Amino acid sequence: MQRVYPDLHTGRFVCLADFNTPQQAALCRTVRPVAAGRKEASAAGGRRDGTVVETAEQPTISVLRSVDETGAGSLRFRLGSPDEELRFDGVRSPTLGLLRDWQGYELLMFQLYGPRVPAGAAGLTVEFSIFSGPDLALCWTRRLLLTPGWQLFRLDLAEITDSVDLADIRALVWRVPQLADPVELYLDDVIVTDNTRWLLNEDAAEGQLYVLTRGRRIHVGARGRFELAFCDGLIVAWQADDGPNLTVRSGLGPWPVPLPADWYTRRAEPVVYDDPALFAGWGGRVAAAQRLVELSDFRVVLEGRWRFAPPEQDAAAPEHHWRYVIYPTGQVYVLTDSRTAGAAWSHPRLGYAIAVSGRVGFGRVASSGADGQRPPTSFVLLAQQGRQRPDLLWCPHRHELAERQVELAPADDRRTAVTVGDVPAEPGVANAHLLRFWPPDLDGVPEAETFAADYQHPAGLLVAHGRVVTDAAGDLAGDGFNEAEGCYELTPTGGLLRFVFDPGRHLRHQPIFRVHGTAGQQCWVYADGAIVRDLGRDADGDLLFRIPRVLSERVSVELHVRPRRGAP
Repeated sequence: MQRVYPDLHTGRFVCLADFNTPQQAALCRTVRPVAAGRKEASAAGGRRDGTVVETAEQPTISVLRSVDETGAGSLRFRLGSPDEELRFDGVRSPTLGLLRDWQGYELLMFQLYGPRVPAGAAGLTVEFSIFSGPDLALCWTRRLLLTPGWQLFRLDLAEITDSVDLADIRALVWRVPQLADPVELYLDDVIVTDNTRWLLNEDAAEGQLYVLTRGRRIHVGARGRFELAFCDGLIVAWQADDGPNLTVRSGLGPWPVPLPADWYTRRAEPVVYDDPALFAGWGGRVAAAQRLVELSDFRVVLEGRWRFAPPEQDAAAPEHHWRYVIYPTGQVYVLTDSRTAGAAWSHPRLGYAIAVSGRVGFGRVASSGADGQRPPTSFVLLAQQGRQRPDLLWCPHRHELAERQVELAPADDRRTAVTVGDVPAEPGVANAHLLRFWPPDLDGVPEAETFAADYQHPAGLLVAHGRVVTDAAGDLAGDGFNEAEGCYELTPTGGLLRFVFDPGRHLRHQPIFRVHGTAGQQCWVYADGAIVRDLGRDADGDLLFRIPRVLSERVSVELHVRPRRGAP
């Protein structure tokens, strides 16, 4: 099992069934609602169980198809109508049962074998559910696309625990809700596992970055400050000091949101940012993926992608991209890039939305706008009352994007969502955002405005030797400040870079710099003659450095570059 499934490498897992012995067939049964099966129940000897009755043909162990690397058997079952379903509940077995307590496990895995599908069809839609409680009162359901052949499904139990009690799992259920003709399916290797794996700094010190994977999630945090969990390319959890999730499991954002032309004035119909109908014209299914592209004590970079068509069908499918650059100081810079690939937006304008938990006391604080003396800043501040309580500051890279804000008023208290905008809904739309998760107590406009101004109105760079790089990926304004990564871009000349960092009229919070052309080189950095020790490297090996203090006066920076010893 461990050789076949990397999620089992940590060693803590339970195989609920591998279907390699005849007795395991009785763990499962096919059933239909009583109303649909009353007549044949008595004739076939089918068992009544509450609201369902067993069908005449029950699952069997088959050696016709199996995941060969883990054994010669699998479970063959037949579904004859949309009402019929396979239940893994152990009711038929006199000796075996379903493990009920899944606490401490992070991932559910199973293999399904899909049949051939008609030409042009992507696959078979299978509805999978997990039930808990003595009366199966609690349920979690997800629709899965089953393609022909064996397919491994990996389901994150952190998502499921919102809907069911992991300490009392009673049944796993598969059915085909749109079944037109009877179908024969195969099930193998049903496993729960704790697949937690540390990638960076398991013993992180206060304020130090750490990274781990758990379930289907990637967790990135700074010890004692914040932790973010990413799934399918989105931030699905935000925690501070092991407290509750401060966002919603569907995702914090920023979400791209198509907007009608009168979205801001039509207050009677609030914008719903997560309505699937907004992207119905882009495709009926979304393939989501995420990956870590940079991992160091200095920063972590993660990318996510939503593709609105199966990759094998259309190489130019519409897509959303998110790129997150996470620093231990609490800044997360996000690049959102939407590409229509010829599809049409559902509305003529485009904005962005974020969502946080509605159950922890977040309130929106309005930005003050321009005062006639300083350049205008606009932001969304979601603050909690009280000291040392986490707040969220959201700043689009262009202040105009946040000048119009609409707060979603949901029918329940699950979430607080804010939409900002807007820009024309064009075939390709890219915008950058600053999310500030730390420090806490950004409770008012003066505190938030200083961070927003630092981002939306970059400092000046007066270069005496070397030059400013204005064409780096992510520098949306082409001015030498990378809005998508939160750093100033420069390059040396002849092994020397010398410039003055001019804060202008704003406070500058621990500014970050990247020096191009320094991969594989030794570098020494000085700020006002003092050595700078807060250094890192990006994925290409170029130098990153931070001046670790708040700047209000000009600072002279000098950098010397020299080939490493032994280098050609």
